[in-house]
Amino acid sequence: MKKIFTRMCLNNWGGISHKVLEFNEYVNLFSGMSGSGKSTVMDAIQVILYGSLSSNFLNKAADDAKNKRSVMSYLRGAQKDGSANRDNQDFHTIIALEIKDTATQNITCVGAFFEVRKGDTELHKYSYFSHSGAMPEDGYLNGAGAAYSKRELGNLIESRKSSKDNRGRGDVNRFYASNEAYISNLNDVILGYIDGSRFRTMQKSSIALKMSNGTGQFIRDYMFPKSEGTIIEKLSEQLGAYRDIKEKIDDVKMRIDMLSSIKEHGMSFIHAQTELQLTKTKLRIIDILDAKNKIEAWDAEMSGYEADLVSLKETKKALEAEGEEIVSQLIKVRADIQASDLGSKKQHLKDLQEKADLLADNSSLWRHISQRLRQWGEDEVARDFISNSLLEQIEAFERQKVTVERCEQLKASIQSEKEDIDQLRTDYNEQKKEAARKLDEKKQLVDDIKNNRKSYSETIRQAKTSLEQKLLNLYGKKIKVHVFADLFDITDPEWKNAIEGRLGSLKLCLITEPEYAHNAAAVFRSLKRFEDVHLINSAAIIKEDNPVFDNSLYEAVSAKDSYVDECLKHYIGRIVKCRSVEELEKVREGVTPDCYSYSNFIFRHLKKRDYTTGTCIGSRVSKEKLASYELEIEQLEEKHKELLRITGGLRSIMEYESLSQYESWHLVKLAESKEELASVMEKKAELEQEIKKLSEGEFKELEEKRKQLEKVQKELSEKRDSNDEALLKKTGLYETVRTKVKDKKEQLAILSQGYISNQQLEEEVEQKLARITPVTLRNKLLSQKNQLEASEEELAGMLSSSRNEYIRKYPSCGFTGAEKSNEVYLDKLAEYQKNYEPKYQEEFDKQVTLVYNTLRQNIIAKIHGDIKAAQRHKNEINRMLRDTSFADSTYQIKIEAAKNEDGQFYEMLMAPELDSKNPEFDEYDGQISLGDDLFFQKYEQKLKLLTDKFMPPRADDDRSLKQSRQEMEKYADYRTYLQFNMYEQVTDENGVIIRENYVDDMAGRDSGGEGQNPKYVALMAGFAMLYMNQSNRDSKIKLVLLDEAFSKMDQKRSEVCLKYARKLDLQLIVCVPDERLQSLIRNVDCVYGFRRNQNQISMMHIDKGKYLSMLEG
Repeated sequence: MKKIFTRMCLNNWGGISHKVLEFNEYVNLFSGMSGSGKSTVMDAIQVILYGSLSSNFLNKAADDAKNKRSVMSYLRGAQKDGSANRDNQDFHTIIALEIKDTATQNITCVGAFFEVRKGDTELHKYSYFSHSGAMPEDGYLNGAGAAYSKRELGNLIESRKSSKDNRGRGDVNRFYASNEAYISNLNDVILGYIDGSRFRTMQKSSIALKMSNGTGQFIRDYMFPKSEGTIIEKLSEQLGAYRDIKEKIDDVKMRIDMLSSIKEHGMSFIHAQTELQLTKTKLRIIDILDAKNKIEAWDAEMSGYEADLVSLKETKKALEAEGEEIVSQLIKVRADIQASDLGSKKQHLKDLQEKADLLADNSSLWRHISQRLRQWGEDEVARDFISNSLLEQIEAFERQKVTVERCEQLKASIQSEKEDIDQLRTDYNEQKKEAARKLDEKKQLVDDIKNNRKSYSETIRQAKTSLEQKLLNLYGKKIKVHVFADLFDITDPEWKNAIEGRLGSLKLCLITEPEYAHNAAAVFRSLKRFEDVHLINSAAIIKEDNPVFDNSLYEAVSAKDSYVDECLKHYIGRIVKCRSVEELEKVREGVTPDCYSYSNFIFRHLKKRDYTTGTCIGSRVSKEKLASYELEIEQLEEKHKELLRITGGLRSIMEYESLSQYESWHLVKLAESKEELASVMEKKAELEQEIKKLSEGEFKELEEKRKQLEKVQKELSEKRDSNDEALLKKTGLYETVRTKVKDKKEQLAILSQGYISNQQLEEEVEQKLARITPVTLRNKLLSQKNQLEASEEELAGMLSSSRNEYIRKYPSCGFTGAEKSNEVYLDKLAEYQKNYEPKYQEEFDKQVTLVYNTLRQNIIAKIHGDIKAAQRHKNEINRMLRDTSFADSTYQIKIEAAKNEDGQFYEMLMAPELDSKNPEFDEYDGQISLGDDLFFQKYEQKLKLLTDKFMPPRADDDRSLKQSRQEMEKYADYRTYLQFNMYEQVTDENGVIIRENYVDDMAGRDSGGEGQNPKYVALMAGFAMLYMNQSNRDSKIKLVLLDEAFSKMDQKRSEVCLKYARKLDLQLIVCVPDERLQSLIRNVDCVYGFRRNQNQISMMHIDKGKYLSMLEG
């Protein structure tokens, strides 16, 4: 028994004004060319069965992305040419299905009512309805031939409530207040308590049969449904308690481990301290012995120095007495020489020499000043810019007598001239900078042209690159960002300058394709440093109405992309090409070929730079002006070179002599120094002749005696210096040793403070010193001390770190980490080891027993039973499939352990121990040991892994709870641990299986028909499973919708599939193209031929017998 769809009525749907179709219990075929209206009817069936007006399932088999249909387009009767059968009119639409229960003969109708007004663009008034009994004979048309209004339909429904046809269970005679109420009543009462969600999913899959996730996944989802009824909540609660006690045990163990580490580090630290102190004491003994030995040696050395000092002091006294006698004699001789006339003349000669030196310096300085003044007339650049009056004044200054007045006049003239030169230098520097800037621009422009790139500013380049990078991060792929000027070309050269100038900076704006415009704008907002760069909203422009005026600049451009074309219409489509002022005055916006523009009632000249050096429009780089640009570069380089020469010369002029650093009277003195020097030199020569004559007489004897005395004096001085040096050296050595003795005695006193003699250590040190030197022993002990100090520091750090780690982990322990000893930590360790650990371990063992009992008896046992039931069900389906040969193929379903990580649990879930009676566990006393359970011993690790899957989350937010619930449900579902496959059996002539070809592995290898066979096998078996009676005795529908069915299968394979559907007692509605009708008609029961003419769909019932007779003869 089953429920079948017997008739369908369509009023004002698509290209159908009114039509009633009749369906057979088994195979119904819609035949027609593409676009003939088959999908129109299929979509109407889906709107009724799904209780949905969504467009995501409409016309799915067409696979035409551009042919987007909606319920409103069907209601209006929209056509591909843009027209509509019911445009600008009010009307009602009714689509309905008639369903018959073959067991009770009850008939029920379900459908949808729509009320559409001519101004409606969206659906506002519609209702789903159902009523008992067959469709009315008038096919829901009133006396005027129009579809029922809602009131007329309501009258029909009301009348059926008291009709003899109202014999079914449930209230079916009504309009439904919501889609949800309709779907609930439809799936349960009317269609026979089917799983509505699976029904919709499978029907959508069958209409556009693709099985993109594979046949195995389809089998899993639709042929082997998820089991119901678990005790996840109870297990989750027990696991929560299990986790709590386990965390307590882990916490106690961690506390004990951390305190044990503190204990160990403390003992190591004390040992290191003891060893370090012992080594320091040995070093101290060495230092004391060494100090005593050194003091004794230095005392003996001081006695020798004292004897030497007495001898040196006596020698010094004798030399000083002899030196005093020589000095007395020298004084007398020098006085005799000074009393003679020769002495005064020599003094005069000395004075003349000093004056001559001074005058020579002044004369040299004056020559230098004169030479620097002559630079004003010698420099080539200076002659071009310095006034003749200044040059004449400088020449006169050199020829004439220098006076204070003339100096002041020349200073003033030079100062004035330099001020003028400085102003000129400023002007020429500005010219030089401007020339350099233009030269750089031209060179950059030529370089860009030669390298086939636009000469955009660095700011634009950086903005373009930055925006592209941001979009790459957002979309995960490269999104092109263009400069607007690169996306179109100017086709009329006459108007090139006008377009370049009129677009101005707009042509340098960035732009993206419209689909990325919004996100590009959002991203560009963050790039604040590019305030001089603009971004075009291409998405907004293409939505605007962008009219183009006749004879506009738009006629002189072309663009490949439609969105760029819309932008050009928007920006220059209203700018009219004009040739005179009169023509400009007649339009709102216009421009002439010579770039005279008119806009907003304002005349203006376009910026020359925008249509000369700033030209950049075009998809390619123009090289027409390359030669002229290179010529301009040569001219600019010459100009820049000349300006460099001039500015350099002017800078040099500013450094010429200006006399400003000299006082005028000083300059006069310098000018007179040459003549005065000659006079002094003449006097000096005369005086030298006089001194020479005097030196030949009595003076000669006095001079010889002076020299002899000075020689003796020098020799005595050297002896005295040598003795003083020896005395100073001996004194230094004596003081050094004395200081050493004093310091060493103080050091010994310090070393002896607090030192308690240790005879054993002292003897040990003395024995070692008898074998090795004190330095060697000391170095050895110092090395040992350094190692021990490093070890002590490291161990102190480890102790502190372990204490602090414990305190951070357990801040409420009351410890500070700065305790002098480990006593409090050791007490706490003993307390944990004695009291806490045994108590928590006992609770944990008890909880483990509870969790294992629940997991095994409820979760694992149920999954075990579900898997065995699935295997039995698989065997039943396979027995049925073995009886059906699909051409030369036989198909079977296979269930095995999952190939992913979840498959690791399969062996445990199918363990034979689960088939025996489960042991009873005492949930409270825990008398039975898990160690005695063979199943637990065998799969302990897997049980722990599976237990973790059901562990409840700590977080209590909805999202975490939902994710955790989904995870638990997944692992409570037996299908998680299985892999479902369909395979083709290959047998030999004796029927022995020789090979199994898995369907999903053959995808893409088989021919089209071979590839479709298993998909239809799985599909129809899935529908059979869906409609199988389970918990109730109500009849169920067995409908399957197939669009573009059997498209790649030959006649034989198609015939087997249709016979297979009959065997499963399914009712099929199949859409095929006309060319498939001839090969399928022998195996179908009802055929409608679809045709479309002048936007109207006609459906003709084809008599199968007459059609076959026509084919045969």
